Amino acid sequence: MASWRRFERQEATLGYWEIRQEGIRCFLRWGSDRTSVKASTTILDDEERARRHAVRKINDRLRKGFTEVEPPRDPAEAEVGTPVLDVITGATGTYAPVLEFLPVDGFDQVFRCAHTPDHPMGFFEYYVLREQGRSAVRFTVRAGSHQDAVVAGFLDFLCSRRDLAFDGRSHHKVALPSPVGSFEHALFCSPALGRARAAHPAAAARVATAFPVFNCEIGDEDPEVLVDARIHGHASLPYSDWGRSPRPAVDLRFDIQPSFHRPSPKSKVHRPADLQRLMDGLPAASPQSWLEVRSFRGETTRLQPDTTMSFADVSSLLTN
Repeated sequence: MASWRRFERQEATLGYWEIRQEGIRCFLRWGSDRTSVKASTTILDDEERARRHAVRKINDRLRKGFTEVEPPRDPAEAEVGTPVLDVITGATGTYAPVLEFLPVDGFDQVFRCAHTPDHPMGFFEYYVLREQGRSAVRFTVRAGSHQDAVVAGFLDFLCSRRDLAFDGRSHHKVALPSPVGSFEHALFCSPALGRARAAHPAAAARVATAFPVFNCEIGDEDPEVLVDARIHGHASLPYSDWGRSPRPAVDLRFDIQPSFHRPSPKSKVHRPADLQRLMDGLPAASPQSWLEVRSFRGETTRLQPDTTMSFADVSSLLTN
């Protein structure tokens, strides 16, 4: 994990500002000796843009009178060699329920924790350990869609590929040898992309994520920034729900006038409902208006005010 850079400025109070670039992400945190810390994350299209973004942010602080100083030692560094499950259970609050990770019968170095499984929002959390427990691949399943036989099928697949998410690439979309429930593919995410344990700095870079997906939900050639938007953005996949219907990738760029929607010259992740609202407004728009829809295969369909395709027709292109 990349190191933080820290900048300070002494005025009425001692203010500080810290930045860390990790791949396509720039992490910021700031505050003072009298205020609590605040934080934000910016995700760029590629590492070079992220690097330039970090340089701009640093230069902006230097112009405002901040001086770079040696960052304090992060207490989490002392736990870097601690098994990830020990880090997670050790961070449990005083009044929080005790986390109990139990071995899963029939699988080597696989553990499960049940989080209020009888509650409508309860879920099961699985860890497939590697490196003597110092790293792991994690996934969760909502209790309402949890079936032992289906999970066992996914574990059979995952256990033989537990190193895949740590090979240096941000993600892998892999066809399953046999369906897992209704799913036919799996998505492996690096620790940075999966964000499985972002709240536990000592374990964050050592816990990857994997879960089953439908083919139409993640494009074979999607860059990391798009996959991040699909699994964490406003149109994110409910990937802990293993009983869901397919949520096809909906990437849109458009310029529809007049419209309440600001033109989007760059293709971005949207929801099917956004697509339907845009299509509903297209027939009454100006002749120069247009809407482009890109499927998970990378194929683009361009719609204009005189287009006769229905929403059902376009939806079919996104799922098949």
